[in-house]
Amino acid sequence: MIYSRRGTRLMLESTLLGTAIGLLVVLPWTFGGYLLLLDWVSGPNQSLTPGVYGLSGSALDAMPFRIATQTLRHLVGPAATAWLMIAIYFPIAAGGIAAATRGSRWRVYPAVLLFLCNPFVVDRIRAGHVSMLLCLALLPWIFTASAHARKQNKLFAVRPALWYALAMAISPHAAWLGGTIIVAVWLLPRPTVRGLVRAVFAVVMAGAVYTYALVVWLTGSRTLNVTQADLDAYATWSGWGGTGLTVMSLRGFWRSDSPGWDPWQGVWFALPLLVLILGLVIVGLALRVFDDPLRGAPLAALTVVGLVLGAGVSGPAAPLYRWAFDHLPLFEAMREQQKWLALAVMGYAVGFGAAVEALALRGARSPEDPLAGSPATRWLRPVAIAGGLLPLAVAPTLFWGLGGTLTTSDYPESWGRAEQVMGGGQGLVLFLPWHAYQPFDFTADRTIATPGGAYFDRPVLASDAVQLPGLETDSTSLRTAYVDRLVAAGGGGGFARMVAPLGVDYIVLARNDSAVDYSWLRAEPGLQRIDVGPEMELYRVLAQGTGRVVTERSMTFEGALVDAARGALGSEAVLPPEPPLVTGPRSEASGGIDKTSPTSWQVAAGSPGTVVVPEEWSASWQLDGAAGRPTLAGTIVFDAGPAAGTVEFTTWRLLRPALAVSVLALLALIAAGVLEHRRDADLLLPQWGPLQFGHRAG
Repeated sequence: MIYSRRGTRLMLESTLLGTAIGLLVVLPWTFGGYLLLLDWVSGPNQSLTPGVYGLSGSALDAMPFRIATQTLRHLVGPAATAWLMIAIYFPIAAGGIAAATRGSRWRVYPAVLLFLCNPFVVDRIRAGHVSMLLCLALLPWIFTASAHARKQNKLFAVRPALWYALAMAISPHAAWLGGTIIVAVWLLPRPTVRGLVRAVFAVVMAGAVYTYALVVWLTGSRTLNVTQADLDAYATWSGWGGTGLTVMSLRGFWRSDSPGWDPWQGVWFALPLLVLILGLVIVGLALRVFDDPLRGAPLAALTVVGLVLGAGVSGPAAPLYRWAFDHLPLFEAMREQQKWLALAVMGYAVGFGAAVEALALRGARSPEDPLAGSPATRWLRPVAIAGGLLPLAVAPTLFWGLGGTLTTSDYPESWGRAEQVMGGGQGLVLFLPWHAYQPFDFTADRTIATPGGAYFDRPVLASDAVQLPGLETDSTSLRTAYVDRLVAAGGGGGFARMVAPLGVDYIVLARNDSAVDYSWLRAEPGLQRIDVGPEMELYRVLAQGTGRVVTERSMTFEGALVDAARGALGSEAVLPPEPPLVTGPRSEASGGIDKTSPTSWQVAAGSPGTVVVPEEWSASWQLDGAAGRPTLAGTIVFDAGPAAGTVEFTTWRLLRPALAVSVLALLALIAAGVLEHRRDADLLLPQWGPLQFGHRAG
């Protein structure tokens, strides 16, 4: 790579252009309220997810990203963080694709516009897939660093590993997407031994940021039960023109068949314009393969791979995809197949820019050229300008909060009054309706992830079932499975007593279309209703069932429900009906425990017997080194003497240093990458000083 002032200037200009586009997208979200999207919600009490501590199988990935996001929430607030993380995508992506494109403004600017303004980006913003967006932004940086290392024929290169590690720290999908880029750069146009060593080095060094994942695997922590049913549920949407046409138009998000989701007919990717765009992309990639095979050949291959794998189980590689899903380690991260299109988005942008530049330069022939001034060339520059601006046809559906279709929301006053009544505390809030995703009036009936955990200060127990056709849930949580059965039974007449072992202090029922299915809640004994307003019903749970409950019993769920309804069930620990069966007496004892951290409880001295701790069952929860047993509710019961004791989640003892190693490994790669960059800059452009950088302009 030859460093130049023009290359640096173009990258900085592109970054500024990306910043401007990002501001045009997020500006209406900056005026107040909270951004609430399908998988990206915000609220006044948003905190680290339990998965960061290894406590939840649904949030064990991208821990550095989760920690960094929470840090930003502390600095600028959760409302600003929600839109700021989306805005960050645009300058990072613009600078990255400018570096990967490498050319004049005629090539770089169109590439930037296409990389930022396309259906893939719009869909990911609409879905709130912020980590995937940032992963997309870093893919061109991985490609550029890998291609640069190959150009220099280095045996070891830090920067490919650095960008790869950064992407994986943000999104688990980067492990496959970034790894595919590194392999493609090694293989094409022809593989070398030094290239293989360089690729293995990059993968191994970047893999250090997932040291914590090794601990999760070795300790047997619960993760999602991802199966072939997930592949079918998250299959790429075929669309009105078939899977091939949909994928080539960078569409196909699995929820695109939802009402109002897919706005592309008659916009950018109407068939004539799609043909024009694809023609320019194909010509541009062919030019890059011919002009610069070390960069062009991998990009062309990555585009094809992205399109084929992006079709997933709906495309020609369906048998291969299903085989890989069952046999390749960690391939379940790509259960949503359309995410492979991120590779094609990068290839499209570079190819599109190269084709526009070729048109522009063809229209700028010198006066000595016999074709200069002819009609065939006179209009090429205006055509190039018009072609380069084609991505802006997406602007109406991207700018100003996706064309005004996504606005921020203000939580209802009833939610605020409920928060004032409940205050802080270690007792859980059970959020109803019992759905992981649901619409609300204050979101204009848009379906979003249930936001109770982001709004209330107390810990919230909400459903984690995706409830998709053919895939009701992939959760492994025993607690949520228990509540599933309680809700399906309509409370059973003993709802308060049955949720007491979960440590539930309050129940909130948000008013939406599903709330009518919970009319039985008002008739349940053991609940004290508190009026907080029309948008929410709040109930205090009077029954207690955690701490030193002293006795225990074994019984079926149905038996416990019957006993609870007739008042024959007390605070005693209820165990599953497995031999040996226990028939202890009814108990009214409870309490004597205090949560001292997200991963520890203190048990006070008291009556010997059994202690129920309202945490998700795991053998890693131990009382003074002794493991407990699962209750019928999916919590934990310990045998305890009269003395005080400490309950700890022992996995955190290993996960905490492993997470520190992951973060330190990332910081070490950043430091090494800066040193490597300074060395290259000193060698290739000493007159600019060690901190200057740039790229070859041709």
